[in-house]
Amino acid sequence: MFFTPPASLLIVIFVSTLSAAAIVSLMTWWRDPNRRDRGAGEAGQSIFLFDGDCLIDASPPARRLLDRLDGIGTERARLCALLEHRFPGLGARLDAVEGDGNFRSEARGGLGRIEVEHWSGLLRLTLDSNQEAAAVIDAIAFAALQDELETLRCIGEDAPQLIWKLDESGRLSWANRAYMALAERMTRPPGGRSDSRSDGPPRESVGWSPEELFQEFDFTPAGPDAESCRVNLVLPGETRRRWYEITRLRRGTERVHFALEITEIVEAEQARRKFVQTLTKTFAQLAIGLAIFDRERKLVMFNPAFHDLTGLPIAFLSSRPQVQTVLDRLRDGNMLPEPKDYASWREQVAALEAEAARGTYCETWSLPSGQTYRVTGRPHPDGAVAFLFEDITAEISLTRHFRAQIDTGRAVLDTLPEAIAVFSAGGTRLLHNSAYDALWGETGSDLAETGLTDEIRRWQGMLAPTPVLGELRDFVAAFGERAEWSDQLRLIDGRGLTCRFTPLPGGATLTSFSPEMPDRPRIALRTTTLEEAGRESEGMIRLQRG
Repeated sequence: MFFTPPASLLIVIFVSTLSAAAIVSLMTWWRDPNRRDRGAGEAGQSIFLFDGDCLIDASPPARRLLDRLDGIGTERARLCALLEHRFPGLGARLDAVEGDGNFRSEARGGLGRIEVEHWSGLLRLTLDSNQEAAAVIDAIAFAALQDELETLRCIGEDAPQLIWKLDESGRLSWANRAYMALAERMTRPPGGRSDSRSDGPPRESVGWSPEELFQEFDFTPAGPDAESCRVNLVLPGETRRRWYEITRLRRGTERVHFALEITEIVEAEQARRKFVQTLTKTFAQLAIGLAIFDRERKLVMFNPAFHDLTGLPIAFLSSRPQVQTVLDRLRDGNMLPEPKDYASWREQVAALEAEAARGTYCETWSLPSGQTYRVTGRPHPDGAVAFLFEDITAEISLTRHFRAQIDTGRAVLDTLPEAIAVFSAGGTRLLHNSAYDALWGETGSDLAETGLTDEIRRWQGMLAPTPVLGELRDFVAAFGERAEWSDQLRLIDGRGLTCRFTPLPGGATLTSFSPEMPDRPRIALRTTTLEEAGRESEGMIRLQRG
């Protein structure tokens, strides 16, 4: 038989158990001075609680500190970057914390400390739990600002370009070392030496505030908040003019100026401008038409000869037309060879542009008007293309006239029965007639260079041995006065050959070969002896008697 306690007894037991547990917890908390101190000071401390790199909670002072942090990255990374100055190696120690544990680190210079606790993947940072956190945070921020200010001061003072600042009244309020050095040089007499030491700032020698170096400004917009201009000055004792490009920025009521010396750039631009002017004058005097198209195939330059040869209006050429438009206008004015159809002509135009870009286009245009143009395409730097138009009508007419005369002279030579060949002073065969080919065999066109030595070698194969050919070789190569001479040769077939060698103007030599004609058939005459004549006489007498 079991005993069943009453309900009031159960309630008493439960309350007694809870009271004992609370007393034990309170005693444990009271024996932990760190937690007691932390709990008492949490209201005024900077406390950060991170889960990995993510901030999950922070005290009000810590929130105010985080609001002043800027940059990229997580809150933990930015906080470590700020505290690294006063707690060297903090980031590495935080990354090395594993498991449950804690450590404290004193700040450099004794300005506070930091307490780190890590448990169950959570990271708690407490800044200086025994001192006023605000003072420590301000000291850390002040030290960081001091470092940044020192860095910016060094950059400004050591910059090679001139930097200065004007206040709202236009008075010089600050300048860097380069500006002060130039101001000192401007106030130093020619050939004089400065009294200031080389290791000291030059502003001590010129005084503060020095006069502004650049007086005249004509700024033009160079961006949303910037203006720029170019000014020049001549230093004492120099004749070379120095150029500077000045950029001005407005910062509140003040204006910050940056001046960079661009003397060499300006001189290079002036030299290029003079060179372009020289080329322009040269192109204007050329008889060859010149048209240059840029990489977008727009006409950017042309000379008067191009206008004269094409007849295109100056207003049209000055409007920078496309190359296709220029060619269309040339075709409309019968200044292009007329194709069979317009589609093929357009393909030729595309090929013309592509070949000109590679520098391989050269073509002769025979125009309906009877004129003849030589058009050449040449590539230029930066993808530009230049076209040269040359009127070669007179040259073509003269060439045709000379060719007609040469053809006439050759036709006359072909009518002569003699085998004729003309050799230059260097021994090259210039021309020959058909009788020469009939005598010595086909030798090809006169356009192919054939030497006297090769011809003599071929003649020797058809002639009997003779010293005449050696004398001919010396005669052709001789200088000075020469006289005509002739001789006899014998072909291997037995025929005789009369040769004649005549000097011509310019050192040329004419060789003439006349084969002997074969003998004509002779009438055979019958001869008789005296006895036969006597017998014939007796027979005739008997015949008469009978």
